[in-house]
Amino acid sequence: MSLGLIIVLVVIWYYYKFPRKDQIDTQAVPNAYFIESNNEMPMQDHYECAAFSSAFVLRHFGVEADGQKLYEKYPRKLLDGTISPKGIIVFFKRLGYDASYLRGDVNTLKKQISQGNPVIMFIRVNPKQRYLHFVPVVGYDETHFYLVDSLSHTINCNEAHYNRKVAIRELDGLWRTWLPFCQNSYIVVKPK
Repeated sequence: MSLGLIIVLVVIWYYYKFPRKDQIDTQAVPNAYFIESNNEMPMQDHYECAAFSSAFVLRHFGVEADGQKLYEKYPRKLLDGTISPKGIIVFFKRLGYDASYLRGDVNTLKKQISQGNPVIMFIRVNPKQRYLHFVPVVGYDETHFYLVDSLSHTINCNEAHYNRKVAIRELDGLWRTWLPFCQNSYIVVKPK
């Protein structure tokens, strides 16, 4: 292995952390599940999706949180202002939560959501673009996943508990990030 490749892998590990395979039992996955907590759905201005997603999860747990204020104090920002999955894990662990960075499939994602906590999914903004995005997933049924997106141009519905729906058959194009080690990944946060 060349020194350059070793350096690249160390940098990737330090900033991104490789997701581990989700081992959750998917035998009893409900056909549909929705998290219907009263929560806000504010819009971000720039690269604050990790902080806005984190704020949504914190509000779900009853903690008052503002995405923009969280972003200003968020750990491990990259040079361009974005935040890696590892940054989200560090953020929640510093607050005393149990946070896991996992990779899975549609069934493991459904099972995690059906546990009653929003899951932060790592996706492309658009299947034809390289821009990556964090977004809370708050529900699913047999045909769609339901998200609370903080990007105004991706919103495609106006419901009480979500503002974007993605057809399960279209999810693969969004979930297959250009970072091979981050494909089909999501962050699960639970209170300790």
